[in-house]
Parts: sequence; structure tokens; C-alpha cells
Amino acid sequence: MTWSRRWAAVALWTVILGCPRIGGAQGWMPAQPADKLENGVNWSTGFVAASGRGAASDADMKRGPEYAKARAITAATAVAQAELLAVVKGVQVDAEKVVSDQMVASDVVRTRVQGFIHGARTVDVKDLGGGVWEVTIAIRATGQLADLVLPQAQRPPTPPPMAPAPPASPQAAPPVSPPPQAVMAPPPPPSRPAVVFSGLVVDARGIGVKPAMAPKILSEGGQEVYGFSVVDRNWVVQQGMVGYSKDLTAAQSHDRVTNRPLTVKAVAASGANKTDVVISTADAQLLLGSGANLGFLEKARVVFVVD
Repeated sequence: MTWSRRWAAVALWTVILGCPRIGGAQGWMPAQPADKLENGVNWSTGFVAASGRGAASDADMKRGPEYAKARAITAATAVAQAELLAVVKGVQVDAEKVVSDQMVASDVVRTRVQGFIHGARTVDVKDLGGGVWEVTIAIRATGQLADLVLPQAQRPPTPPPMAPAPPASPQAAPPVSPPPQAVMAPPPPPSRPAVVFSGLVVDARGIGVKPAMAPKILSEGGQEVYGFSVVDRNWVVQQGMVGYSKDLTAAQSHDRVTNRPLTVKAVAASGANKTDVVISTADAQLLLGSGANLGFLEKARVVFVVD
């Protein structure tokens, strides 16, 4: 590892673990205590960021401070782009694939991901003294990147149309008997209205869940309770399949799930990379028991609380 890459590795964790908010990538924020950070990705804010350092050469310094500054910043940006590409390649897409798998499988995906890296926004530039400058760049994990690497929606297949029933053969009409005297049944007791929730919070702490761009929620019987069979892909591209937090209270008050979320406890992690969660059969039935609850699932109003 070269001197510049060693500095870049240190700088990467500096930006991810918190630094001042700088204009550039719209909405980019320093890490907060309730954020979920994993391998260079802030899963709570949906940003991937990296930084690199570059130094002006003696020849650059002789040509003046402004020239030396520009050369150092250019070098730092190149290092940051290389580090950011490495981080993005390792981002987990779903239970089985990472972004690099998609890049290997498709030249189009590889070219476009590299284009996203070169178009990353500069969010911080620091003069470290001695001709050394540090540049931090960031891209969103949602939006164009998500649209490129996320799987297409997998809706259940439409059943074939039913064949018309054959015409009934003519038969003699049975004799008509007088109807029995109607008996008035007592009116049923008023039913209790089903609770309609505004979002879902899954407490997945303590089971080793790993963040991903497209996790699923499964029942104990293996039924897909939440995934691309339920959600509108457009919402996932805009804001991610789920939000991530490390704090239950913060998750329950998050704007994503609004004011009346259902909170359930995950019983296990699932999938090759432990990105999916399993909830109890009772919770799955509660969630799917009311068609009204499918409205917030379709709009991806789901937050996972993780370690």
C-alpha cells in the first residue's frame, strides 16, 4: 500500500464517523449516534463517502502556492475516487449479491458505476499543511445507483383465464316447495375495527443482521412478508427498501414510519449474508391481516433497528 492510500484509508473512517456538514452532495450529513455504519456506508442516511490525501511535489511548490494547491487537490481526489469505488463494490445488494457481482456480470453496470464515482460530489476539502490536502467525496446509495443494481420487481404471475363452463344439459325442473318460515337471527355484535398502522419497525438487534440495499422480511414458514413482491420499486429506488437505525426510540419516531408504526421483534436473520429478517407467524399474520397495512409496505415505510 502506497503512502497516499494509507492516508486514504485513515481518512475514510474520519469522514464516515463524523465531520462537519459541507455543501456538495445534497442532504449529506455527518454520522449521528443512531446511524448504522457498515464498511464505509452510512446506512441511516443512504450515503457512501470516502476521502483521500494528496501532496504537492517540490516542482509544484516552485510554481506557486495556487498551482501546488490545485495539483494536491487533484491527486487527493483521484485517491478518494479509488477508495470510493472499492467501498461501492462491496455494498451488499441483497442476501446473495454485492455491487461488484453486478459489475462483473454486466459491462453496462460496470461502466455506469465508474461514471457515478467520477461524478461524486466533493463534500469537504481540507488544508492539512505542508502542501498536503484532503478531499472527501460522496454519492447516494439510492437514486441512480439503486436503480442500476437493484433487481426488478418480481410480482406473482397472473393466473391464466379460466375456461368457460360447458352449457348445462336441460333437465326437468324440480318441484317447488314453499320456503320455510324465516326466523330472524339476532344482530351480530359490533366488530372491533382493525388497527391500521402507518409503518413498520423491526427490532433486529442481537441476531447478527447485516444491512443491504434490498433486504426481505420472511415469516417463520418462509413466506415473503415484505420484498419486491409487495413493495413499489420506485419507492425503493428513491429511499431504499428499509431505513436503518441503532436506536429503537429514534426508529419509532422516524418520519419514514410517521406517527403510528407497528413494532415487531425479529426472531432470526436469514439469507446467505444474513441480510433478511424472520418475524414470528403471529406478527406476520397481524401485519398482513389488514389490507390497509399493505399501503405502507408498498411505499417502503419500514425501518430495521440493528446492532
